[in-house]
Amino acid sequence: MSASLASEPVTDRALAAEAGKTAELIANRLADPEVVRAAVAQAEETARYPYGWGGASLYAGHAGSAVLFRQAARVLTDEAERWRELAHEHLLVAVRGTHEVPLMDIGLAAGSAGLAFAVADAAGEDPRYSNGLRNLDRKLCEQVAGTPSWRRDDGVADRDYDVIVGAASGLVRVAAADPADPAVKEAADRLLDDLMWLCAPRDGKRPWFIQPEFYPAEDYHETFPHGYVNLGLAHGVPGPLAALSLARVAGHGDDRLLATIRQVADYVVGAALMDDHGPTWPMGIPLTESGEEHRHGLSPARNAWCYGPPGVACALLHAATALDDPELREFAVLAVEGVLRRLTDHVHFGSATLCHGAAGMLAICARFARDTGSAVARRMLPVLTQAVLEHCDPGLPLGVQDLEQPGVLLDSPALLTGAAGVALALWSVSTPLPAGWERALLIG
Repeated sequence: MSASLASEPVTDRALAAEAGKTAELIANRLADPEVVRAAVAQAEETARYPYGWGGASLYAGHAGSAVLFRQAARVLTDEAERWRELAHEHLLVAVRGTHEVPLMDIGLAAGSAGLAFAVADAAGEDPRYSNGLRNLDRKLCEQVAGTPSWRRDDGVADRDYDVIVGAASGLVRVAAADPADPAVKEAADRLLDDLMWLCAPRDGKRPWFIQPEFYPAEDYHETFPHGYVNLGLAHGVPGPLAALSLARVAGHGDDRLLATIRQVADYVVGAALMDDHGPTWPMGIPLTESGEEHRHGLSPARNAWCYGPPGVACALLHAATALDDPELREFAVLAVEGVLRRLTDHVHFGSATLCHGAAGMLAICARFARDTGSAVARRMLPVLTQAVLEHCDPGLPLGVQDLEQPGVLLDSPALLTGAAGVALALWSVSTPLPAGWERALLIG
């Protein structure tokens, strides 16, 4: 994890104080197991897509709670020991859960990489977690080595390579593990080879084209009847771009990897739609019946981490760092500033969460304000902080809800789509402390 960079706090002291107090309220609600249990039970009755709370999941379970409570210990120093103990308890629950339900994939969301990420967050401050982290990383590497190849001439699914459960997801953690361990190098090389295969053009086409038989949901058939290229950070091409770039910055790979990063970055830049505010991206590019990309008449995706320019810009910023390319860096900044200028006219988010809501945009804005010096990003931090706070209410069970779909609000303790992520984002702009948790979403 990159925990050395401090977050970018808002300069309005009253707003920063409100953000910090709201984050503390949410953390305290999530620290009460009865409150969480009741909220989850209620959500399960109304959710159309149950988020499956619990277990070792980083995005929707106790590993994610441990990351939140660790950050609480750093921020709320008067009660630091209490929060560290809570983080430890949740890590124990997460690890013990794997004895009953083994981690079946390598991913960050609910797989081995996610649990290792949470333990690494603790090990960075407490060496007592170091042996456990080494064991988890070794198991992750064994899992990578033992996973059958997903390379197929007839197409791939986004879950094969994405940052949720796929190869990009595993690479984020493997690239951050002990480089002196031969198993780490072997696993990193395997994941790099797979992702570079995914990105290599053959006969004018790339293996990342997703055919209809590999769609994750039926409604994709209507939008993309003949296949598509996914352009979201969460499930699409920007995810491997970010992961490959992070691996290169961590010292993995060679000139072939740099060439791949360049090719994919150029592809993503070339896929941008342009308007008066700057570059944006569609959710995906449909394929024609003959398998060619059809780029005419595309509409921009939402402004979110999962899909749209905020998440894509993060991937491009990672690529710019790996390539030492100031022009690409400027293009990434233009993309985020374009989002922020569009929001100046109409600041509205249906949800507060990291995945597809205001907290995700806030965290990304803070990252660009901190790392690029963007004046536009700095100016919008208070606006986005207020946008997150407008979704928060102490009268709610967890202090904030997720809008799963129109008319369906869920009380979720999750990191990615729930209250934990909202609290982390609010602390990112109310304290100058490092926000290492951002790497779990490839933001930082």
